[in-house]
Amino acid sequence: MGARQGSGYLLSTRIVLTARHLLSEDVATTVVVPGGRGRISCRTLWAGDADEGDAALLLADEELVTPEMGQAFQPNRFGRVAGIAPLLDCYSVGYPQVRRYDGQKPDIEQFHGTIKPTSGIVRGGFVLEGAGTPPAAREDGQSPWAGMSGAPVFSGRHLIGVVTGDSAGWQHSRLAAVSLHSLASVPRFARLYDIHFGEFLHCSLLHRTPDISAEFESRYCAYVAETFGELSIFGLDFSRSEHARWPLDSAYLSLELVHDHDHGDDDAPTVPERGRVETALRNRRRVLLRGGAGSGKTTLVHWLAMNAARDAFPDQLAHFGGRVPVVLPLRTLVRGATLPAPAEFLSAAGHPLSPPHGWMDAVLTEGRGLLLVDGVDEMPEADRARTKEWLLKLLTAYPRTAVVVTTRPTAVDDGWLSRRNFAEFQVLPMNQRDVTSFVHRWHTAARSIAQRDTERAELDTYEAQLLSTLPRKQDLARLATNPLMCAMICALHRDRRGFLPDSRMKLYGAALTMLLVRRDTERAVGAPEGLVLSEEAQQKILQEIAYWMIRNEIAEADQHDVVARIAQLLPAMPHVAPPDDAQRVFRFLLHRSGLLRAPTGMTVDFIHRTFLDYLGARAAVEAQDINLVAARAHEPQWEDIVRMAVGHARDGERAALLTQLVARGDAIPDCSNDTRMRIHLLAAACLEQATSLDPEVRRKVEQRANALVPPRNMDEAVLLADAGPLVLGLLPGPEDLSDQEAAAVVTTARRIGGDHAVQVLREYAEHPAPDVRTELVAGWPSFDAADYAELVLARVDTTGLVVAVHSTEQLTALHLLRAAPSVAFHGHLGPREMASAVRAVGAQWVTIADNSRLRNLRAFAEQAVSLKQLTLASCPEVDDYSGIARLGLEKLRLLGVEGTQKLSGLGAVTSLPALTLGVVDGSGEGDFLSLPADLPVLPSVTRLHLALRIGEDTGAGRLREFFPHLSRLILRLESDQLVTVDLSALTWIPEVEVTITRGPVLVEGAGSFTVQRLSRPTEDPS
Repeated sequence: MGARQGSGYLLSTRIVLTARHLLSEDVATTVVVPGGRGRISCRTLWAGDADEGDAALLLADEELVTPEMGQAFQPNRFGRVAGIAPLLDCYSVGYPQVRRYDGQKPDIEQFHGTIKPTSGIVRGGFVLEGAGTPPAAREDGQSPWAGMSGAPVFSGRHLIGVVTGDSAGWQHSRLAAVSLHSLASVPRFARLYDIHFGEFLHCSLLHRTPDISAEFESRYCAYVAETFGELSIFGLDFSRSEHARWPLDSAYLSLELVHDHDHGDDDAPTVPERGRVETALRNRRRVLLRGGAGSGKTTLVHWLAMNAARDAFPDQLAHFGGRVPVVLPLRTLVRGATLPAPAEFLSAAGHPLSPPHGWMDAVLTEGRGLLLVDGVDEMPEADRARTKEWLLKLLTAYPRTAVVVTTRPTAVDDGWLSRRNFAEFQVLPMNQRDVTSFVHRWHTAARSIAQRDTERAELDTYEAQLLSTLPRKQDLARLATNPLMCAMICALHRDRRGFLPDSRMKLYGAALTMLLVRRDTERAVGAPEGLVLSEEAQQKILQEIAYWMIRNEIAEADQHDVVARIAQLLPAMPHVAPPDDAQRVFRFLLHRSGLLRAPTGMTVDFIHRTFLDYLGARAAVEAQDINLVAARAHEPQWEDIVRMAVGHARDGERAALLTQLVARGDAIPDCSNDTRMRIHLLAAACLEQATSLDPEVRRKVEQRANALVPPRNMDEAVLLADAGPLVLGLLPGPEDLSDQEAAAVVTTARRIGGDHAVQVLREYAEHPAPDVRTELVAGWPSFDAADYAELVLARVDTTGLVVAVHSTEQLTALHLLRAAPSVAFHGHLGPREMASAVRAVGAQWVTIADNSRLRNLRAFAEQAVSLKQLTLASCPEVDDYSGIARLGLEKLRLLGVEGTQKLSGLGAVTSLPALTLGVVDGSGEGDFLSLPADLPVLPSVTRLHLALRIGEDTGAGRLREFFPHLSRLILRLESDQLVTVDLSALTWIPEVEVTITRGPVLVEGAGSFTVQRLSRPTEDPS
């Protein structure tokens, strides 16, 4: 390195921290990384003078390591010694002379010792005193530690200094070093770090036992991985208690999300409107996730926590890698007088581990935290505002923290956290493919714990039978829309040997019976608590507990309070136990009922909110609290309780409750029309649970619902769909409707689903309005792929629309459409099958996204496919683009291209007029912007759109070499750190448009063209 050999530390794949005295103005500096890309020339970014310290920053001319090595880099962590006490168990790693071998080849030495912070402090340094016997002096008088200069000094995982030499007079037992803390106080050094890394250089305080934090973090992550690495699968815990849980990584079903683009979201690039978790959350640091009861929100939180703890995220979620997960269930946190500060996170969430002082603050300050805030809807409504302020203050104090927040859909307003750049997603109902996958996984888990071959054979039969039954029984299929309901159906189908309830209320009731009675019977459990409680007694106590929790807005109760509540109930139940035995009854319910669980040693809750609502509604009806239930109907968290109360009620009670709902809705003034509409629609939704009802009451309810038909907009359509199938009979045909109303009707029908919905949608299939046609195409995943394609889509004019294909079933059925000019294939579909489908429907605009099976375009070329535009988005395995030359393209769009990705064969495309390149993590070296390193010369391209994520200072001087005939250039630039882009060389292009979509990008040499800055990403306008 430079004039003499030394050591250094890679702050990034191109930036090296080393000692200044190793450099020379007369000799070029080169750097070699073991296992890297060989000897690379470097230039000096900064070199400290005598006052600033013996240190330097080098910038390599190209990447020093392979892409695989670069992906393994973790965020830099810097530290400084607190106080003057020696710091034990520190070390330095370098290439000293004493380790030379085989003809003076360098090898690594780890120098272990104690930092003495006051030794050398006057000059901004310290010494590292070795723990073992020092090496012998060399015969030539030079230090045996020659070559260690520039080596990093660590305390645990924190970099705290750079070795500057062998301390004279200490017989080679000490190494002198300059501290990172002193370098951070040098303005030029700090500014360069800020420019290249997009953050301030922060040094955490390290105390005498720094490794305690590292050791604790390892133990904590192991604890999180084990605690959240298993999933309770409903209905699989009857035979033996050890089978109550199943490995989450094999049982987890990736949810499908839809992204709400209406709210501010500057923190992430544009993503597809809908997609699986791995795709939708790509590069999103802050997410608000909405989903109904049982939709899998908490399971997703646990999956994120498990993968963060294991550092095992899929590539799409690599931005969450290297982070420390903290699961914060709000139902637990709200029990305190105030929401916890970071130091109290673990204890407040019920974790048994106690972190070292300052550990959580350091994790969040260093930008390594992943906060998983679960269940805003489980907070009392009055506490949600303080929850929001608590979150906002946390993010102000720790702006680099990643956060995922979950809630039920209506618990908080749209854009609730938009001012902090949260992207909002909605969990979509499971489609037929999801249900099929879930049923298979459930039965696979059941087979794995079955003890007899006959039992496994029965499960094979049940699985096949259920997969055959669900598509044919629409009333049952409507229930199977989320993981909880699917698990209930699987468990009850097995428990009842193939016979299933046909309504939601019956399904819940059967599930409770299975849990309360069948569970202990099948596990051959006697009476370990010395009690035997009948199903009726258990339900009575549990429903009173549930109703007490609902009235008091408690999602997680103190065990002592629950025991006291049981003691109040027992005098009226002398056949169960005396009041003094309330603790024993509680233990029985906790351990035997299968409905309660203990999140902490002091608290208790229901295994799912659905059972809390079901039991609480039953207690409300039995207590004749019809007035109370009706009075709370406008509150979102009471909606399910109201519906279930109608199901539990007797005829007179049911009529009274629905009459009150109608009256309360009527009494709401016009200024609160949304609330009135919601109550009237809730009453209509309750009719599904009303097995018998006074005809006059039914007429009033349907009259109010009919007044809301047709829905006027999408918000009303969603509310109307919640009322269920009865709405389908009220929906009008397309005649005399505005285009907006027609689109809303289609949305309502497709959200309800079922055969009747298909018949409604057929009436709209030939509607000319773009919004109506868009909704019809969007409904495809909600129905049988072939039936919907044949009955509905075959009659839809898809001109100007994109037909999205997400499954093999849809791909197979695509030919049933009369035409589809624009088709988007999502996921790992076969190239030949896609090419055949494109030819069958005459597609001219084709998108292939998130496909790891696609390696070339040969299948499209062989089938003589002719296209106007082809988009390849995140197709990382494509290694041959030559087939594109035979497609006759007018425009090619390559999106999600990694900077190191090969573009082999693209040079064969000699007649392409327009090209869009979306590049992430490009090299940015020299004057080549951030374009792929092996981009070929493309002289035919006259219109170029570049969407680039810039990682460092760059320019556009070489653009003309590769695109010599440009007439129009559109540049979309973004960065996570401060970078400068020199565009002064673009004056030769007649039309240039530059937009900064995100981040601190400084543009120099703009000249005659204007640079626009946007608050959010934009679509491709070219």
